[in-house]
Amino acid sequence: MGQYIGFKLKSLSSVSLRSTTADRKIMLKTIKNIPRRLWKASAYSLSGLKNAYLKEESIRLETLACGLLFIVMLLVPWPFWKKAALMAAYLLIPLCELFNSAVEDVCDLVTRDYNEYVKTAKDKGSAAVLIAIVINIIVLCALIAV
Repeated sequence: MGQYIGFKLKSLSSVSLRSTTADRKIMLKTIKNIPRRLWKASAYSLSGLKNAYLKEESIRLETLACGLLFIVMLLVPWPFWKKAALMAAYLLIPLCELFNSAVEDVCDLVTRDYNEYVKTAKDKGSAAVLIAIVINIIVLCALIAV
């Protein structure tokens, strides 16, 4: 006897716990494809980063600032955990900037004309970047105080 939760569930006695040869072949094929899928996903990610770097001035500035921050962190005699926390906090800024750029690209794809909804969407993306900057400042102040 099955239960009804939006669809009929089979009783446990009718479910086979043994996998068939076809199931094993599908699992092996999926496992064999993992490296190729990871390679393709990495290529897509790097393509997105390259596109953002070439297209967005803010990404280029943040990359430069990240490099400078890394050099400064090598010179500052802080423990590793402080340096790691500061770098992690800083990486929120380009992360939000990438999302903001994606939102702006989609909005530009929808319409080039002025639209209040498009403006609101772009402003919200920009607000996310601002919040990431504020978080970064808070983390920096907390790390200096500790």
